[in-house]
Amino acid sequence: MSKCSECNRRQLMSWLGGAGLMAGIGGARAQGGRLVIPTYGGRYERFWREVLIPPFQQKTGIETVLDIGLGANFAAKLRASGPDNPPYSYLMANEFVGAVLRTEGFFAPWPADKVPNLAAAHPKANPANQGVTVMFSPIGIAYRRDLVKTRPRSWKDLWDNPDIKGKVGLYEITNTAGFMFLMMTAKIFGSGPMDFDAGFREIERLKPFPQAGLAGALAVLLSRGEVVAGPLDYGETLGMQKKGLPMAWAAPSEGMFMFDQTFSLLKNGPNKDAACAFLDHMLSEDIQAKLALEFAGIPVNRNVKLPPDQVSLTADDLDKIVAFDWVAANKVRDSVIERWNRMTRG
Repeated sequence: MSKCSECNRRQLMSWLGGAGLMAGIGGARAQGGRLVIPTYGGRYERFWREVLIPPFQQKTGIETVLDIGLGANFAAKLRASGPDNPPYSYLMANEFVGAVLRTEGFFAPWPADKVPNLAAAHPKANPANQGVTVMFSPIGIAYRRDLVKTRPRSWKDLWDNPDIKGKVGLYEITNTAGFMFLMMTAKIFGSGPMDFDAGFREIERLKPFPQAGLAGALAVLLSRGEVVAGPLDYGETLGMQKKGLPMAWAAPSEGMFMFDQTFSLLKNGPNKDAACAFLDHMLSEDIQAKLALEFAGIPVNRNVKLPPDQVSLTADDLDKIVAFDWVAANKVRDSVIERWNRMTRG
């Protein structure tokens, strides 16, 4: 293993371990002709069991078994087994986890001839023929429309809009959304996403601001009026609107960032044909529409047509998504977190 790969490995392990997600190294393994499907618990597990898997099994005859956890758990299991003997055919995880594993030789490109629906996917879903993102949950500016008179159109409005200034809520830096907001700030005000000096200089101007570890906690701050705006995913904002709260959401002109669910093919995984069939299923028009409506995300299949009164974002909006270099970000993560904590305590 190269020194660079070892550095990346240590950074990822620090990230996963710091989140308390290193438990449960054992777990499901592909056996016989079954396809092990890693997914998350709660709402995800229910949707996979009730909506996604039954038509897949009926259509293909492939037997499936779910392995419930988080992307970090799945990554830890891969590290325990090594690249030559993975327990999965593919990994579903946020790209901040997948990017480092990709540099270490765990993954192979998806064969386009075995995933026909890949041809209909937006290019941003499969950059440089790497992993394929099947779910984009865009993060823009959520705001109280009863307290913010002028609709924000730019991330800079968090600093400049008089109705918003001094009333912004942010994610904690240990949440990937918090780290992405810092990189977006660095990109807008500095030389690029890794210009953390510029990013910290501007975020210092937002102080004091409350921080939230999760989207739900930030939503509570907005619902109580303790803050009037902040970075939040589209789905969380829709959820508040459905509860009758006076919330609105804007896609900033400089671009959105996102929570992603990216599928990466294990180079030496079992049942690759079954994995390709499942990815093709996930990219189909029918499933992409169902995923978008359930999780308020952007469909990656460009042929999907959604009811305009339910979801207003389409595959064309993926052009507005800003992606970040998570390999580079992981290398400096610890020092960035330490600097953030010093800044917010001061």
